Amino acid sequence: MSAAQKRIVRRAASARTAIAVLGILAAALAGCTVDTSERSAETTAAPSRPQASSEADAEQQAAGEACASSPERADTGHRDGADGAVYERDDDGLAAVYVLAENDTLSGIADRFCLDLEKLYEIYDPNITLFAGEHIALREEFYADARRASGYIFPACPHDATGYPTVASISWEPVSEDSPMSRANVSGQPADTGSAYGAKGTTRTEADGTLIDYTVAPNDNWRSIRDRFCFDLYYMSSLTGQWADEPPVIHPGDVIPLQPKYLEIDTGSPPTE
Repeated sequence: MSAAQKRIVRRAASARTAIAVLGILAAALAGCTVDTSERSAETTAAPSRPQASSEADAEQQAAGEACASSPERADTGHRDGADGAVYERDDDGLAAVYVLAENDTLSGIADRFCLDLEKLYEIYDPNITLFAGEHIALREEFYADARRASGYIFPACPHDATGYPTVASISWEPVSEDSPMSRANVSGQPADTGSAYGAKGTTRTEADGTLIDYTVAPNDNWRSIRDRFCFDLYYMSSLTGQWADEPPVIHPGDVIPLQPKYLEIDTGSPPTE
């Protein structure tokens, strides 16, 4: 074989070897897919801001943003977990007492009114059962107002060892067996527990602090006045001279004595507390 023929045979063998190697590589890569496309501009862009993982997260984020520029107890609007209504506002227009709606939660209420949840837990146990229609105080100083609005009597007054409120009262005894007139036996003294919803008028006192009288303010009512000064319906009869189920009508500017004024009245049929 000539030298030229030998070179041709060696080249052919090298080609066959290369083809064989390529075949082995192809077999090894069988089933694999290689993406040879250029990286898109979208994948090289800076990562976007993480989005809220759920509707609840988005709502909480929105509440945080609203409260960042709002004072405590500002109403940022209805939401899941706080869909009730504001019952009472303070002199600055901020929510003070809130009426619960179905499915309300303390955390939802805290978010809506920009409250510190831990402070709300100091007023209401986190395990409390909430009922639609109940009233919630958004600050501790409004607790008595919320209790009063929920129907509790004398919420700010002192209580005895059994938990029953101690209030000024009167027992009325007939002057004589056949007389329609009754005489008062007074027990206890009224005590001012402070300005409250429905009882925001002013008082006068003696030098020793004994209450003299109370001047009615707009939107005042007898129920709140009795709660503020801790006296019952029977004691009220000695202030008004009326023995009746329905308290007499009052108007702004009226002056109500806080010490018994009528010690004998025509009792007729007794009122019910």
